Amino acid sequence: MPLFAFYVTVVILGILSMGFQMLGSRLLSPHFGSAIDVWACLISTFLAAFSIGSMVGGAISNLATAPRRRSQFACAVTAVVSLAVTAGFGRGLVGQIEIAFTAVLPGVLASCLALFFVPVTALSTFSPQCVQFLAQRGVAPGNASGLVYGVSTLGNIAGVMLTTFVLIPNFRVSTLLYVWLAVALLNLAALLRFLRAPASS
Repeated sequence: MPLFAFYVTVVILGILSMGFQMLGSRLLSPHFGSAIDVWACLISTFLAAFSIGSMVGGAISNLATAPRRRSQFACAVTAVVSLAVTAGFGRGLVGQIEIAFTAVLPGVLASCLALFFVPVTALSTFSPQCVQFLAQRGVAPGNASGLVYGVSTLGNIAGVMLTTFVLIPNFRVSTLLYVWLAVALLNLAALLRFLRAPASS
């Protein structure tokens, strides 16, 4: 049962990441439209965040216990605070960036970096740590990696489909951003508890 709950947190982590991308597109659309260059900037920002977050998370997973726990807590706080900034000030920040940049492309890139890069990077640090969690409990490293990234990708798919076809048509984007913040807070709290449990448990 605890292992099932662990996988649930991994799925939710995947939902949070890719669902956030769909919400981000709706946040940018009134200011920059939804052309292919806007999507290219948005997708590239998320991929860069996934990449850097995975590398940082991999480094954190190999730290000694005390610094690892401090780093995990710092990443969780960073994710929650940056999501709160996007939820509370995202629309206004995009508006200010639109005014500051005369060309669309620099404005889109600046908006993506300001609103999405930090929270997605912070969330992505937990995926390699989840792999380490399973590996420390007897799962072969290759299997652990496949399980975490496979389950997380299922969450990614659910996040895209649920956000696009159910949530965005029925709720305001501003409301959904606060839902994302609340879910991230609860999920990260649960994930920290799992990652800090002794390997023998």
